[in-house]
Amino acid sequence: MGLFSNKNRVIKILIGVILVSRILAGFPIIRFNNSIIPMFVPERMVSFSMPGVPFRGRVLGNHVLRTEYGEITLRANAFIEAYRNTVFQIFEENFINRRASHNLVVEGVIIPQNVFLGFNVVNREIASLGLRDQEIAISEIPLTARSIFISPHRYIADISFLFLTSGYVTLTDNTQIYFIPLQHGGPMLRRLNMYKDDEIWRITAAGTGRTSVKRPYETEFTEYRSITFRPHWGEFIEGELFE
Repeated sequence: MGLFSNKNRVIKILIGVILVSRILAGFPIIRFNNSIIPMFVPERMVSFSMPGVPFRGRVLGNHVLRTEYGEITLRANAFIEAYRNTVFQIFEENFINRRASHNLVVEGVIIPQNVFLGFNVVNREIASLGLRDQEIAISEIPLTARSIFISPHRYIADISFLFLTSGYVTLTDNTQIYFIPLQHGGPMLRRLNMYKDDEIWRITAAGTGRTSVKRPYETEFTEYRSITFRPHWGEFIEGELFE
């Protein structure tokens, strides 16, 4: 009788430990630099998550994330994705629903309030910003931005702006740039790469895209695959001809 009672007690204890561990699993705590962020992830209560697998959940409490480009405020119930014990993605819906806000400025560009943010989990800094074709101003030139990549692995540039724009831009040396639209008349997706150490900007277009340039001493535009010039729409340096 005593042995049977002891077995029941052990079983109850094991069940209790499992239940407590499952409940605790639903309240993971992640970190972002000096911020400690508790979360509620109900899925983790009913399923065992593998280490190193991203998970999504709601933020508990209010938290301020300090980054190189400004501060991000996460309010209670903000929906985010975590990975490797830190913030991995902050979804645009949080800013639309006012569960999050920010004052981010990237290379002098004021970032619109509604934005998707992706993070580098190694250095815990912003790696990408999704803008959904909102207008931004790069050194006072308005561009329709799709996304921004910071120190991207796929590209050499320090910062890369993906944008949609047709029309003209005049550089400081009076070189005229014409962003050739698609054949049906819409703007073409282009990339503005910024190289800080080399102090140059470079514009490229996707696929067979090209950009027209007319120097001050020229009478006609010449088409280029890519063009390079000084920062802040400075002097034209060179271009790769479109052939």
